[in-house]
Amino acid sequence: MTPAEAMRAAVICALLAFLPVALARPYADAMLNAAAMRASILLLPAVAFARPSADACPPSCANNELLQLLDQFCSDKGTFWQSKHHYGTAYHSIFGSIRHAVSSILEIGIGEDTAPSVQAWATYFPNAHIYPVDIKTRKEVKERAKPGGATDKLIKHQAQFGCEYNRSMWDSPRVHLTLETDASNPEQLKRVPLPQQLDIILDDGSHKYLDQQRTLHTLWERLRPGGFYIIEDMLVGALPWDQGHAKQVPTKNADCGVECFFPQRIAEHPFLFDRFGHLKGPYAVEVPLERRTQELLKHHDWFWVVTGVHKGGGLDCSMVIRKTGPPIGAQPPPGLPMVGGGGAAGGTCGAGCVDVSVLRGAQKALLAAQALQAKLQARQEELAAKLARAEGGGEMEMGLPEALEAPTKRRNWPLLVVLAASLAANVWLMCGGGGGSGPKAPYTGRRVH
Repeated sequence: MTPAEAMRAAVICALLAFLPVALARPYADAMLNAAAMRASILLLPAVAFARPSADACPPSCANNELLQLLDQFCSDKGTFWQSKHHYGTAYHSIFGSIRHAVSSILEIGIGEDTAPSVQAWATYFPNAHIYPVDIKTRKEVKERAKPGGATDKLIKHQAQFGCEYNRSMWDSPRVHLTLETDASNPEQLKRVPLPQQLDIILDDGSHKYLDQQRTLHTLWERLRPGGFYIIEDMLVGALPWDQGHAKQVPTKNADCGVECFFPQRIAEHPFLFDRFGHLKGPYAVEVPLERRTQELLKHHDWFWVVTGVHKGGGLDCSMVIRKTGPPIGAQPPPGLPMVGGGGAAGGTCGAGCVDVSVLRGAQKALLAAQALQAKLQARQEELAAKLARAEGGGEMEMGLPEALEAPTKRRNWPLLVVLAASLAANVWLMCGGGGGSGPKAPYTGRRVH
């Protein structure tokens, strides 16, 4: 091969070798630009709709884990959404130490389409099955859930306040929604598929006194011994649910505008059971409790929680009834005799009995281990999500170009190796490689002198 032929071959080899680089570079640049744009788009909602910092907190802020969850999903049981009932303050005090032992909770009324409290319960009680029951029809829910429909509009509206909605919640094996059920109708309520025993029942339905009584007696047999029955919004104050409520629970209040027909003094409500008959004459309740409700309250623990006040004097109140029985997470297997804590002569525990002190110690250790396990699992899920977002280019700092630079350089070396190998192969093939020492084809072109 003459020098001119060698030069031409070298030029052709170089062009062929670097052709992959010329084709790959625009594609690589486009990929990087797309990743940068995608990450910046993902960052926009977090910047635009970020929740206020602790320094910029509204007049009332979440100060426990349950309140934080209720606020995260825009529930009015929390501190800032709609009625701002702050019920999470009381519920965390009651359930915080046993939340990992709770296995089931039934809630009457899901509220808004996003069912914010259902999302909160499913997170707060990690081992519990959630049974939401609502009067809404399937047709109504399906119509509102269409793309661009009322539910999507609500989700976008709540997102402006930093609230989240997890659509996959309804696919969870722990969430069992029942629609088209009027909780004030015992026959409809009895048809709801429920476990034999429920740990917690929460009535957040019509808020009407007579409805609340009927629902209580229909579901009471489903509540396990030691379980909690909660009736919310006893003195709702801020929301005029129904003028008929005034006839069920008359109020003696005045100078309270449109809220006057709500009872705004706890003593006016029949569910504040007057054990000793102190309220007589002008102070007597006009619609007394049914006899069966009085008997129920005589034999079980009950109390009211007050977590806030509204214009005109309306109060955020729930009534909590605890069914007599061993605490949730602390009962021994049924049918075993018990001893310990001074419960038997001599305090000895023979074969076939349970030592209460040992059992309680083991249960405390189990609850602590479950709490630790839940924290570790949550941390693992958080780290796995971050890793997935990072690998997909979705989790970037605000300084996105700089953050991309170093990883990109580190990831380019395999491409350079491939391109170098391509160059070597093309040179070898085009410049006489692969022919060994065998005869060459005769050169028939003009020779340049």
